[in-house]
Amino acid sequence: MSKKARVTMPYPIGKQVPHSDLRGLVERVLKEVPVEFSENSTDLDVTVQADDLLRFVTGLRDRKELAFDFLRNISGVDFGEEGMALKYNFYSFKYGHALQVTVPLRAAGEPHPVVPSLDSLYPSANWHEREAHEMFGIDFEGHPNLKNLFLEDDLHIHPLLKSHPLQAAEILQGIESGPPGFTF
Repeated sequence: MSKKARVTMPYPIGKQVPHSDLRGLVERVLKEVPVEFSENSTDLDVTVQADDLLRFVTGLRDRKELAFDFLRNISGVDFGEEGMALKYNFYSFKYGHALQVTVPLRAAGEPHPVVPSLDSLYPSANWHEREAHEMFGIDFEGHPNLKNLFLEDDLHIHPLLKSHPLQAAEILQGIESGPPGFTF
């Protein structure tokens, strides 16, 4: 029986915790972009306004000190009357650090929020932006094709909004729990 060589990954692997020096690095390297910092149990969270998103994310990707080469996910969040947000999760395979970027948006009942598309920077953004557009009604300026992924093309509802008119019926049917986000 031959002795097998230990296989290693070309990037760091371990429990994901906020990188202790990442805040200072982002502040130093991208000081021209106004941001706010917070932290959750796994990531440093950077809040950036939609107008600054493209410039900030380009810096995350292109600056060699940061090298965020992977967009993991984009998630829409509806906070009801407090407004909405997009959460972008980035990872650097080179350094093994992760970062969450939060973009606050206006409330769901107001005109559709508009955010610049990251499709030209990260191909994975294409699908995630289409999903956020379909489910939350967020428009991504510059996206090449915001066609629905799941719903029929002629259906113009955004089912993950708290103001979705069928939410109360879904709660009564036991599909969803909690009070409805829309008053009939």
